[in-house]
Amino acid sequence: MQNIGTSASSLAERVRVKAEQERQEMESLTRQQFSALSESLRQSSQNALSTTEAAILAQLGNLESSISSRSRTLHRAFGWACLRSLLLSLSILMGAGLGGWGLMTLAGKQVSNLRTEIVTLKEQKEALETESAAIWNTFKGLEPLRSEGKDYLLTPEGWTIINSGMAGKRDAWRIVRK
Repeated sequence: MQNIGTSASSLAERVRVKAEQERQEMESLTRQQFSALSESLRQSSQNALSTTEAAILAQLGNLESSISSRSRTLHRAFGWACLRSLLLSLSILMGAGLGGWGLMTLAGKQVSNLRTEIVTLKEQKEALETESAAIWNTFKGLEPLRSEGKDYLLTPEGWTIINSGMAGKRDAWRIVRK
């Protein structure tokens, strides 16, 4: 009986250690996934900004060449003073328009990407919480008991522990419903 008490105490300690290890592994995996997702979001944001900037610069280059060819015609028609103020006004207007369009497009894409990532993270979090709860519930309710100098392992009501043989040089136990 003392051998059973020692085995039960040893089993309870192993179960507790294993549960703690699994909890730590889950925390580590969750942190790694959040770090990877954070890095992915940063890279995605940087790529989107670079692409938008390149597109805006290309459009501005096209716009500049178009404006300069048309400005020659206008210069002949209106003269230099009128053309200068018109060109300045058009440049400011186009710059503001293209800048606003670029920023709105970028903001829209970023919002969409962030919403998608938030939904994905919520789903992953729920899956991890469900898995963690299932692992925790397997070991919840096991309690050590010392009575009359002997050690016992109490199972939750309606559950029992059955010896399932050996796993290497160690005893393997199953926790099952009665």
